[in-house]
Amino acid sequence: ECASPRQSAPLSFCCAIALVYDRWLWLVSASERKFVALFTLHRLMCALSVLCTLSMSLLRPTATSHASSSMMATPRAAATLMAGAAPYDYTLLTLQPTYTIHDWPATQRIMDDYVAETKAERGLTFCGYSTTRSRRDSTVVGDFAEEPGDKLFCRDAFPDADSLLAHLSNVEPQRSALLQGPASLDGIELHGPAAELRKCEDAPALQGARLFEVDCGLSRLEKESGGMPLPLQLVSLHTSFSLADADAARAICKEIVATTAGEENCIYHGWTVCGDTLTCREAYGSAVGLARHCEGVAASIERLLDGPATLREGQLHASLSQLPVLAEFVEERRRETGYCSRETQRFFAAEGGFSRYEVQQSMFGFFLRR
Repeated sequence: ECASPRQSAPLSFCCAIALVYDRWLWLVSASERKFVALFTLHRLMCALSVLCTLSMSLLRPTATSHASSSMMATPRAAATLMAGAAPYDYTLLTLQPTYTIHDWPATQRIMDDYVAETKAERGLTFCGYSTTRSRRDSTVVGDFAEEPGDKLFCRDAFPDADSLLAHLSNVEPQRSALLQGPASLDGIELHGPAAELRKCEDAPALQGARLFEVDCGLSRLEKESGGMPLPLQLVSLHTSFSLADADAARAICKEIVATTAGEENCIYHGWTVCGDTLTCREAYGSAVGLARHCEGVAASIERLLDGPATLREGQLHASLSQLPVLAEFVEERRRETGYCSRETQRFFAAEGGFSRYEVQQSMFGFFLRR
């Protein structure tokens, strides 16, 4: 996706030539491929394609701060000139209902149907679910399985309130079926900008939900929705705190956001507030990225917990393949308590979740448009 059609045309032409030539090369006879000139031409065509790709990326517009951009009111996916190294505003809406499981096989069938039904929604950022696993079972991957009493967490995100409300209407049958015995609702949290939260206040499905207003944060989601559905791979950490000194806590939160802005693996990171509860929502492309982030902000988190706030709970949501990496990190650093520690509750992300977002790409430490 280039800055303009005029810039994209040379790139598309060169890539097309390189692709056609590469296919032709493998169709010629083995004896002809031995000629040095043929191989030399092949290398030149490949080099030309790479150079064109790099030049188009490096010549794209330099980003400006979104806080001062006149395009802030423009939907991100449509604002093609709003790009570059600066992160985007933290405007993501996340719907986070938590349930207690009573009948896991029935719950799993309903949730798989829930995810399948949601794939038709192009306005969604990502959708999936994760569960705690308490029962040892050597017959399943990971040696642990769900049982009655385990928790179910829905991982749904949207670019705006309209997309969220359309989603609630679409999945009402699955939500009703889930509450008819397979699971019971513990609570709902909705996190997002104040203006978008106000649009959702009267939704029947959100009655009793706790609304968390965005305080500060950043996003690397260049396109928040509308992309091709891909497997949901992000590793997310949800940590909540009780506020004692809101002003001091918010100053430290902004400091942590500034530190996180330099982390290439971060997908989004930010802080929301509801009453005296402060919550950090953050997601990374891999467990390694999250571990590095924890190391980078350790001193700031210590200052946050030294008076301004106290830790309530933490939830880690990751695939089965990512969890061992984080377990090793916790063991090596002896993180027994606190932020991203042994006491952080682990949720196993189920297969089948998907995402429709696109993120900024990083090359040699500089963020570029895709």
